[in-house]
Amino acid sequence: MPHPFKKKRPPFISRPRHKRSDEVIRLKGQIKRDANEYGGLFTSHLILDEPGRPDLYSQWFDFYFPGLDRFTIWNATIVTARKAFWDAAHEFAYQRTAAMLTPEEHTAESIMEFKPADFSNTGKILSYELIERKELQYEQFGGLTFFEQWQKLESEIVREAPPTIHERFQLDRRYVYGIGLHIVLDVDVIDRHAIEQAITQFREIGETDWQAANPVARERLPIVSEKKALAAN
Repeated sequence: MPHPFKKKRPPFISRPRHKRSDEVIRLKGQIKRDANEYGGLFTSHLILDEPGRPDLYSQWFDFYFPGLDRFTIWNATIVTARKAFWDAAHEFAYQRTAAMLTPEEHTAESIMEFKPADFSNTGKILSYELIERKELQYEQFGGLTFFEQWQKLESEIVREAPPTIHERFQLDRRYVYGIGLHIVLDVDVIDRHAIEQAITQFREIGETDWQAANPVARERLPIVSEKKALAAN
């Protein structure tokens, strides 16, 4: 009987050097083929610099580029300092909201129920849909629901207790394809120029973990939550 769980694939860095080198060669070939779209330093499965796309919707990007040696692929995600700030505020607000619930309330918030949505000609259930339920209101939130309290705290954190954000490069060697690389860059939008700037800077520091000594200036960061900013755009 087969094991019910798929076998976990090993990290890229644990593979033999000749196999990693073959992957690098394949990636370089793909980058060359995609040069008209991405410029020749990297490639991606995402659309970059989409015409008419507002800057606020171009705050992150996933891409791949080869390392300085013959055996390394960087599997990168880049975000603006603005996006990193919003993500941090979003997470802090969630943790604070969740901490105010009892274990029973937390369980109730997590319950998801489904009902049959589509049937075959023989009556077999083909798909399910989520049953919408009335959101629970909590006394400790002044009658607000969990989501409403979460949003409220998020806006307060952005205004009154803004997270500290640094430009950084952070490696993650657990990736199955390449080595993970998380980039925070203080730019207004993630476009080809910003990605090429990040690649150049990363190579100049020796392709290693790095964090700027000084945080991103507060005036460079938002004063409203991401949801409010997108709604106003």
